[in-house]
Amino acid sequence: KDKQMMQDERIMKVIDYVHEHIYDIITIDELADISCLSRGYMVGLFKQKVGMSPLQYINKLKIEKAQLILLTSNMQVKNIAYVLGFNDYSYFNRLFKKTTGFSPLSYRRLNAL
Repeated sequence: KDKQMMQDERIMKVIDYVHEHIYDIITIDELADISCLSRGYMVGLFKQKVGMSPLQYINKLKIEKAQLILLTSNMQVKNIAYVLGFNDYSYFNRLFKKTTGFSPLSYRRLNAL
């Protein structure tokens, strides 16, 4: 197999893993293990292929999932953060606001049907 294909497959494995484990705490070391690459090489390759770091990608997906939960349930924001593997509620709030431009509660209020 040519090198390009192998690299793409390794990154696809990482992406699939992130999607399957979006409710878990995902570490960069885990992703490196899954891809059978060193931590640094995996991060660089991921950035090259996906256009953002693995951590940015994980956070983007988690915030998208949080948006969905906010709009489709009455779950408390604190619990949404916890369910998505954020141990730090204020970090979750800051990340959500940075990503969407709104706090989780404002987002829910503005988009409620």
